[in-house]
Order: sequence, then structure tokens, then C-alpha cells
Amino acid sequence: MEEKIVDIICPYCGVGCNIELAVKNGKAVKTLVKGRNPEVNGKFICIKGLTVHELLNHPDRLKKPIIREGNKWKEVSWDEAISFSVSKLKDTLSKYGGNSIGVLCSGKILNEEAYILQKFARIVLKTNNIDTCARLCHSPSEVGLSKMLGYGAVSIWWPDFLKTETVMVVGANTRATHPGIWNILKKRSNRFNLIVADPCKTPISREAEVRLMPKPGTDVIWLGGLARIIYEKGLYDKEFIKRHTIGFDSFVKSLGKFSKKYVEDVSGIKWKDLEKAAELIGGKRTIFIWGMGLTQHSHGTQNVMALTSIALMTGNIGKEGCGVAPLRGQNNVQGAVDMGAQPDALTGHNPLNDPGVITHFEGIWNEKIPAEKGLSATEMIHAILDEKIKALYVVGENPALGEPQSSFVNWMLKRLDFLIVEDIFMTETAKLAHVVLPAAMIGEKRGVVTNAARRMQFTEKAVEPPGEAKPDWWIITKIANSMGMEWKYSNTEEIWNEIRKVAPIFSGVTHKRLRGSHGLFWPVFSEKHAGTPKLYTDGFTFRDRRARFYPIKPPEYVMTPTDEYPFILITRRLYPHFNTGEMTRRSKLLVAAGGKPFVAMNPEDASHLGLEDGEAIRISSPYGSVTCPLALKGDVEIPKGYLSVPIHFFNVCNLNRLTSTYPLDPQAKMPSLKVIIVRVEKINKLA
Repeated sequence: MEEKIVDIICPYCGVGCNIELAVKNGKAVKTLVKGRNPEVNGKFICIKGLTVHELLNHPDRLKKPIIREGNKWKEVSWDEAISFSVSKLKDTLSKYGGNSIGVLCSGKILNEEAYILQKFARIVLKTNNIDTCARLCHSPSEVGLSKMLGYGAVSIWWPDFLKTETVMVVGANTRATHPGIWNILKKRSNRFNLIVADPCKTPISREAEVRLMPKPGTDVIWLGGLARIIYEKGLYDKEFIKRHTIGFDSFVKSLGKFSKKYVEDVSGIKWKDLEKAAELIGGKRTIFIWGMGLTQHSHGTQNVMALTSIALMTGNIGKEGCGVAPLRGQNNVQGAVDMGAQPDALTGHNPLNDPGVITHFEGIWNEKIPAEKGLSATEMIHAILDEKIKALYVVGENPALGEPQSSFVNWMLKRLDFLIVEDIFMTETAKLAHVVLPAAMIGEKRGVVTNAARRMQFTEKAVEPPGEAKPDWWIITKIANSMGMEWKYSNTEEIWNEIRKVAPIFSGVTHKRLRGSHGLFWPVFSEKHAGTPKLYTDGFTFRDRRARFYPIKPPEYVMTPTDEYPFILITRRLYPHFNTGEMTRRSKLLVAAGGKPFVAMNPEDASHLGLEDGEAIRISSPYGSVTCPLALKGDVEIPKGYLSVPIHFFNVCNLNRLTSTYPLDPQAKMPSLKVIIVRVEKINKLA
């Protein structure tokens, strides 16, 4: 049989690279990159993207539904698995009501699947307790950007990187986490100014004109100082502010507290370095990029709003080569949020507290929608302790590893009356479930995914799912209909056409249009509308079309080392791996490129403690301990007083044991995951 080439979208990060699968005899034999989409990745692909066929063929893939019987698993038919699941869900509903059930939605499933999962939560389970992995990565970006600009999303598209004069990267090592974006920047023929803010010396920070190394947790403070310098030096865009914003006077008054002494003492950044950064931003087309180093704090929303204020005051929004770009971590986490997999908004970023929105959706769904705002993912886990959450339906998420305070999370998951997990592998969360349903992944189903830049793209089906695995939309529909619904979806196109009806910003997007294009950027208001590659070129998404400034508020508390816990631990990502590693640790190529956990430390700190490279050490916080081998060499230089640990090996070295859930960001419900105080001690061997 001849080899067939099928177009798909990479299932890893939010860049949305276009790749192809070579299929022979019904099996994916190779991952290719033909360059069919020059607007996204051209002929570039990172090492992770090259291994997608390994996931499709991996022997660990779940192939049949299984039900727990005591301490053993029993393979069952789909009818048995769905009947069992429905019985448990109905029992929970009858005893405790809809708000006793929570739903966790993956950022890796199709838009169509995220849509019907949130619909299932709201009209079948009668709860708004649905959330996605965005909660622990960019919920502060969504909240902050929505308050200030209108949409909680990237405002640029990738060609803007070729027109910008300055790029400011805060809390991200773009070369490792989003190599497709870094490749666009590095292949430019003309040089750009680079400002990097990161507590550690990363490969990209070594190339920067200005390298800022703030103490972890102090971003809003040095950003306040930077904003003050821009204002006092007259580097702000007076005309843009006058024409396109409100609230600037209150914002300026808040800058008074960010004095040179205060900023230098608390953040550790020299005022003169902020002055250099200000000169590279003011009057120059600037793109502001940030990652989880900015957002994963209990004041992450304030961090995002402070950085966005700098973009606004310098007029760097809505113009060519300018804008804000939070780097979304997963291939469709933007899409999951767009589809309404969140506790306070419906599909299309329609707020749950808008009576007109509720009337619109109820008319199309022909069902009542619960009015009460739901719980965030982290809040759901803690509600198990209070016996308010009795059951969880987890689709493609792995809270046993990914949620903070993971020892507590595992304890909570074991306390549930019912845990249903739908996934492609037997994750740590799936091991705790009562029923596990085998799902299809990208390449085994067709539909729409949305990259970090709001670009909606179509991914085709190349091969059949392994064994009896099914697409998530099929599974959710079966469960819904067994619980009394009459959903008649027979393919994802039918689901997509319903999405177009409920959410006007997607109304002009069809499967046919996506298949015949490089993708479309929402909002797309009609089938003749070309889409919106760049947001805010014609005003901001408020009645008066003006962006909002807010006063910058310093955090009430900044975590600092103590005598008992003298180090600050920072989590990071490695180029060959992805998130908790459930996918990448199953690739021979990626494991060979970097397959072991480690904790990086400054050599002087190690010498002071009598530690040597490769030794086993124990890291302890007020909440728990882990053991890990020490690494004193690597591509990231660790300053004295810090430790750095990759997040991809939480199966053997789960740093989330060391974190606390609280305090949560009051607006975005984000816990503080980037500032963990710890101590280090030598041990004889790893646990």
C-alpha cells in the first residue's frame, strides 16, 4: 500500500505548528513538516513535534474501558462502562445535587469536544463547576487582559514578530517552551532589541540587550518602577492615551509608591537597568511576551495588569509589530477557554452573569443553565474535603500530578464517591479512578483547535484510534444521551455549527473555510469576514472602545527565604519535554535528549553545603519533601540562593508536594507556584 500524507496540528504547545503524518497500512510511520503554513511554522518543527507518531503507536495507549473492582481492573464493554458511569453520576445527582460534581477539561482536546463537555456540565449535571488547565497557567492573563483590553487573549499574530523593534520577555524561556516563536524571531534578517526578565540566566537572556533578574514574586514591583520611569522621562504616548484609554490619571497616581529605593530593595533590580529597558520600549514598536513566571503567583493578575499598563502607556497595542502575547502552554488551551470550559463564562467569552447571554444559550440548548458561578479546579479539589464535591469527571487532565499540594490532592481524589477519567494513557489520576475511558488523540479525530494567537485551524484524522478508544465528543455524547438527553451529533462538524450559533465571534468560521486556508483568527462575524489577525486596530472591546488603566498595587506579601528554609525553588521546562511528561516520557527520542529529573543549584551554594554534582539530595518545604539528584551544570545558570527543577518528572519527583494551594489570586484563583521556600540536605540514596 502506498504511503498517505495527512495534515494535522501538533498536539504539544500553543504555537499550533502544522505537521503531517505519513500513514502506511493504517499506521502512522513518521511525522513530517512540509511547510504548508508559512504563517505559523513553515518548515520548522521542534524535537517534540517530530515524535507525534510515537504517541499514536505507543503500547501504553488505553484501548478498552476499564472499571475498578477492589484493587484490580476489569476490562468491560463501552455499554457496561457508560451504564456504570451514568448510574454513579445519577446517584450523586439525586443525593447531593449538581453542584456536588466537578468537571475538569483538557487543553488538548478539540474545540468541539470542549464545547460539548461544558454543555454537558451545565445542562446535564446542572453545574458550572467546570474548569480547564488554563487555571494553573494563564488564568491571570485572561482576567487581567479582559479587564483592561476586552479579550483575555493574545493581541498579535506571528508576522508581527518580523515587524517589531523591541521584544520584552518576562518569565519565559521561549527557546525551550515555544521554539516555533523563537525560531520566527531568530530568522529575522534585521536585529531587534531584546529585554528579558528572569531570575535565572537562560539561553535567551544571554542574548538580551537588557537582562533583568528580579527576585521571584516581585514582578509587579519592578514593573511599577519601569512604568514610573517611562512616565517621568516622557516616554509614554500621550496621543494614544488621550484617544484610546481611560483611567490614566489614577494609574499615574499609583506610581508614586514605586520609588528607586523601594524597587531596588525589594526586587533586586537596579534602577539604571530599568532605565535602559524604558529607552528600548518608549517610542519603539514593542511586543510583550510572558509566561508562567509572571502568572503563577497569588498576585498574578496584578503582574499581568502592570505589564499590560506599560504596553498601553507606550501605545504598543493594536498596531503593526506591537502587542501583548501571553504564551499559552497547550495546543488547545486557548480553544478550551474560548469554548466556555470555565466556571464563570460560556462559549465565546460570554459572561455567565449576563441575562441576555443566558436567554440566548437557553433558547438554543432548550435547557435551563444554572445561575451560580462554579468552582475553579483548585477550589473543586478543596471542596472534596468539605464534602461539597462528591464526584469528578476528568477529561484529559492529570490533577494528581499537576495540582499544587499534590499529596493532599491525591488524598482528596481517593475520598471521592466517584472518579471518572477519560484519557489516552493510564495517568497517575487515572490510577485512582473508578472507571477509565480510552480516548482518541489528535491525529485520530478531525476538528478545530485554536493556537495561542487565536488562530483556529483544522486537524484531520490520519489513523483509527487504538483498540476500542473513541473520540471524546463521542464518549461525552453517549453519556449525555444515557442520562436523558437527545443529542444527535454524528460528527464534529455538526457540533461546530452549533458553536457558530451560540457564539457570534465564531459565526463566520466553517470546517470548509478552515480546510481551505491557513486558519482564521476570531472574531469572525460572517462567512465573508476575513477574521481578525490583530486585535484592537479599531478600538477596544468596550462600549466606548477605550482600554482601561487601573492603579498598580504592590502585593500585600512577598515570600522570602527564612533561616529554616533558606532557598527559593523555581520550576521550569526543558526543550525536549512537555508539562507533566505523560506524553514526552514515552518517546525514546525525547527521553534520550533529556529523560531524568534533577535539581539545578548554584555551584557556590553546593560547595558551601558540601554537595557534589549527581549526589542525591532531599528538598523540603513547609508542606512536604522530595528527593532528587543534584545537577551543577546545564544551559541555565542558577543564582545563589535559588534552586531550579523541571516539571516533567513529577511521577518520580513531584515538586507540587512542596507547594501550597493558598493564598489564591483573588481574581484568577491562581495559587503561588513559582515562589517556594525550601531547604536542602544530603541523603545517601534517592527514595
